[in-house]
Amino acid sequence: MVYRIPPNRVLDEFTESELVHLVAYENLYGQLGPERLDTLFARLGMDVTAPHMRKGKKPKFEDHLIQWGGKKKRQQSPEEMLQTARQMQARFDAQERAKRRSERQRPFRV
Repeated sequence: MVYRIPPNRVLDEFTESELVHLVAYENLYGQLGPERLDTLFARLGMDVTAPHMRKGKKPKFEDHLIQWGGKKKRQQSPEEMLQTARQMQARFDAQERAKRRSERQRPFRV
């Protein structure tokens, strides 16, 4: 079970030194919480590959971290969104008409 504490409660319940320790822990070992297990696995990947690298080389954290999201798309204007929705609806309507037409043309079997 994951407990979520609002930020204002965190500031009320933790002392300044405890917050400093939490930030230091995150800097050393990665993000806290299950939402960011990718940092844990990146760290694990570094530890696994380190013994297999050439002498003097160290694995980089960024090489093992999964990049989410890819390239940013250009944001569409409302008019472009409406045009896309109309095109999708038109294709759907055409498919439904074709399906109904093919059902009417099938011979009746007993």
